[in-house]
Amino acid sequence: MNDPIVGIYTIGQTPRPDLVQNLKHLADTFRFEIRGALDDLSQDQVPACGPDGNPLETRLRDGTRVVVDAAFLGPRLQEAVTEWDDRVSAHLVLCAGSFPRLRSRKILIQPFDYAASHFAACGLRKLEVVVPFAAQATSSVRKWEAAGFSCRVHVLTNRPTSEFVQRWLPESVDETNADALVIDYVGLPATALKKAQAEIDIPVFDLGYLAIDSLIGRLETL
Repeated sequence: MNDPIVGIYTIGQTPRPDLVQNLKHLADTFRFEIRGALDDLSQDQVPACGPDGNPLETRLRDGTRVVVDAAFLGPRLQEAVTEWDDRVSAHLVLCAGSFPRLRSRKILIQPFDYAASHFAACGLRKLEVVVPFAAQATSSVRKWEAAGFSCRVHVLTNRPTSEFVQRWLPESVDETNADALVIDYVGLPATALKKAQAEIDIPVFDLGYLAIDSLIGRLETL
């Protein structure tokens, strides 16, 4: 049987070598193809996220960081998923944002949806949540609370290095009574995640890696 093909979707533009790096160790399990929701747009065609929007940060192919409203990205992701539905075995959206209207006839894994289900099943209801920039804090709280969780948000600022994150994460949740620490974005280096998991007394979850683990489990049932 041929290895299953997985469609991987970023909310920005491809190529994204930083994200692909986190998938390379899975090459023996499946083949993947990656595309971006903004691939066919120039920077001036990407609308700015308004004050009442749901801001998500991503990168263009030249490395420029942009903040885009989830409401703009949702239909573009749906178009991409629909186009690939006949040729892939599963879809994986590499974004921690919530896209509740996204549909597929094949396996479709969205990091937030899977994480919320997994945490609820494990009885993890009180969360320390890390977001990549301040404007995302309010929408992150709203997202988790709507799913039945309580949370306290911590904001990564000034584009910290991996070494900074490794020091900052344990300090940010010192003396917490939460059930888990959640990295509410995709793209944290694996080294920083492993360091945090080793030094923090509560479980530490990265939504991107959690979704990848779910994908592997689902593909094993095919």
